[in-house]
Amino acid sequence: MVKDASQPSPLPPVDELKRHSDREVEVKLECPPDLLPSLFTLEPLAGAIVRPRAQRLVATYFDTPGDALDRAGMSLRLRKAGAQRVMTLKWALRESSGFSRGEAEAPFRGDQPDVNVFGPEISKRVEERMRGETLAPRFETRVRRRTAELSLGASVVEIALDEGEIVAAEARRKISECELELKDGEPAALFGLAAQLTRAGLRVSPESKSRRGFLLARCEKPSEVRAVAPRLDAGASIEDAINAVIQNALTQFIENWPALLDGDHPESVHQMRVALRRLRAALALFERAFPGAGFTRFRDDAKRLATALGPARDQDVFIALVSEGPLAVFASEPSFEALLSASSLRRHDAYRTAKETICAPETSRFALELQAFVASRGWRNALGTQELPSLVRPARSLADEAIERLYRRARKLGKDMLVAEPPQRHRLRITLKNLRYASEFFGSLYSPAGVKKFTKVISALQDALGAHNDAVSALKLVEDDAIPSELRATGIVLGWCAREIDSPEPYLRDYWLAFKSARCFWR
Repeated sequence: MVKDASQPSPLPPVDELKRHSDREVEVKLECPPDLLPSLFTLEPLAGAIVRPRAQRLVATYFDTPGDALDRAGMSLRLRKAGAQRVMTLKWALRESSGFSRGEAEAPFRGDQPDVNVFGPEISKRVEERMRGETLAPRFETRVRRRTAELSLGASVVEIALDEGEIVAAEARRKISECELELKDGEPAALFGLAAQLTRAGLRVSPESKSRRGFLLARCEKPSEVRAVAPRLDAGASIEDAINAVIQNALTQFIENWPALLDGDHPESVHQMRVALRRLRAALALFERAFPGAGFTRFRDDAKRLATALGPARDQDVFIALVSEGPLAVFASEPSFEALLSASSLRRHDAYRTAKETICAPETSRFALELQAFVASRGWRNALGTQELPSLVRPARSLADEAIERLYRRARKLGKDMLVAEPPQRHRLRITLKNLRYASEFFGSLYSPAGVKKFTKVISALQDALGAHNDAVSALKLVEDDAIPSELRATGIVLGWCAREIDSPEPYLRDYWLAFKSARCFWR
């Protein structure tokens, strides 16, 4: 099942439930098992006050037979620590990063869950998702936990080192992780500490124990996460938009890691590259509005990551192009088997590199430092007293300017599109992508119907130009000797790609005219 990057919250915003619950801000870091015992001796944790005794924690997660709560973004667990029992409910929050969730908990007696302990508002929402079905155990987590508390200026972080396993029937999955939870103070301190720990070899673990447990119980692999546009309130400021848009793109990038690392799902790499393009587009947009405010560094890092993932995506596109194009027409040509076999080997190597890139400490550090930058509103540090007031201007003002500028650039680049050389078409395609991303970033500030119609027209034109670009990329792979040139099938592919490049999509002119006549929803 494909997930959305920001699922609608199954419960009201956290402030509506503040009598019953808290907003949990935490980072999970996967830790090499041999490093976990000595983690408290690392320099970033040197000042931590370590509790003398470890705890044995057994948590049972409950859900309906169809996992209705999990599919709604909730998890319900009963945790036992000695004689103590605590019932905890967690849920996704609107427009939050993957590091923040809603949480409600209460002391509990007994072995069967009762959501009424959370109060009438929360229990009603949970029961709506259950639809009359009963709750039953789905899996357990069994961990040995050591905890400590670390003061970072005015902030306090709780550190929990967990070693154990997730148990779902006969299936097992090891746990070796460091959880950092903000108990008091500023989230930026938490993310900064987590970023320091990546230098010791730890990396961000995007999946909660509950997510891993439900996948284990259902014998499923993680799926790709597609983009969902952020939602901005009508009165949102420019700074509100900066925060929401960057977190939205960053969350999509991080949440696609498991689908790559636990398998070779082609969409995982594709969606990570989409997320990085969205992030780069957003950072470029904000950098243009506030030059020198610190966005460029992260845009460069995002480009580096996208480049490292590029060869894996190129091989996926090549294999799809060959399979759906020339092979479908020349199915009797035997050398296609050797061609696709060679491509599969190169794909395997490219995916190994992609996995190494995501597992590298630098990638987790990039994500955490960007999250800290957003949490601390780091762009303010580089702005002068005359520029700072611009941050409280309505987001709509920046949106109007950015979308109009990109629209005019697209119109200019596309003027001679039908006879344009590949580089110019590529520039047009990139500009159209940035225009669509900007329309989606700020779309909630405009008429939904107008935004939907406009972006649909852009997508059709993008797809047509994308087919042309795929042919150019495939041709380059062959010409660069990345594909065996002596095979007859290779010659067929070369001819196929050359035809695609020289004979543009027959409906390209119609798509362009539709774009030119589309209603500009922001005007």
